[in-house]
Amino acid sequence: MSDDVARKALAQRWSSQLGEWAIPEEILAQAPESPWAFDPNAFRPLREASLNQTQVALMNLLNRSPYRSVLDVGAGAGAAVLPIGSSIRSLLALDQNAMMLEVLALESEATPEMLVETRVGDFFSLEPELGRFDVVTSQNVIYNIPDLFGFLEGLLAHAEVGVVLEMTLHHPHYGLNLLWEEFHQLQRPTNPTATDVIEALEMLGVTPKVAIGPGLRRSFDPAQQIISTRRRLCLGSSEDRAIQLAIQAGHLLSNPTLTLICEVADE
Repeated sequence: MSDDVARKALAQRWSSQLGEWAIPEEILAQAPESPWAFDPNAFRPLREASLNQTQVALMNLLNRSPYRSVLDVGAGAGAAVLPIGSSIRSLLALDQNAMMLEVLALESEATPEMLVETRVGDFFSLEPELGRFDVVTSQNVIYNIPDLFGFLEGLLAHAEVGVVLEMTLHHPHYGLNLLWEEFHQLQRPTNPTATDVIEALEMLGVTPKVAIGPGLRRSFDPAQQIISTRRRLCLGSSEDRAIQLAIQAGHLLSNPTLTLICEVADE
């Protein structure tokens, strides 16, 4: 199989498999509230936590440049970059959710020496206006992107030193698969996975370093976990006790976090 054919096959498989994660319309229609609703404050950075592998990788790459500029794609409320704000001189944070970026801007005031700019929108619409940065990063965004190669190529094109990607091994909703079977008798997909992202990067001439470990640390509230799980499953509050028992019984599937570190070759 030629390189072009292999790349096209992977791109089509990735997009098709992502589409299989859509919630069936008949379940969405009876959902008491949107399964995508969330409180931006729940995504505030947890500054007192020890740094995770993604943040350490970011700092290592930033140490290679005196400019220490970062582009964070899908930055959310800044859980990845704000805890290492003292290592960053300038940050451009992109996200489609304006409320998330408002929280990030407020939280960034704790590091006044870091220059912060935010822009609302998706990466592909904003990308033509972007310059180059020492480090480009994106956490838990890749599974929302049908155009796998376009996204990866775009990130790499704007990085002077490297790109750091954080993602779960499986789709972020994979952990709820047993609960979908329990409450809706619905079998959910298991693909695509992070191995597809690694394969795509290698097709682009980049061999990433891979670290497996804890993802971004955020405050954990068991009550909020039940509420968010209920929303994701399109259930009402009457199922909260059943959800709690299912979680306690270990019905959440393990879904480890991977960090892919892509060093950009000097031209």
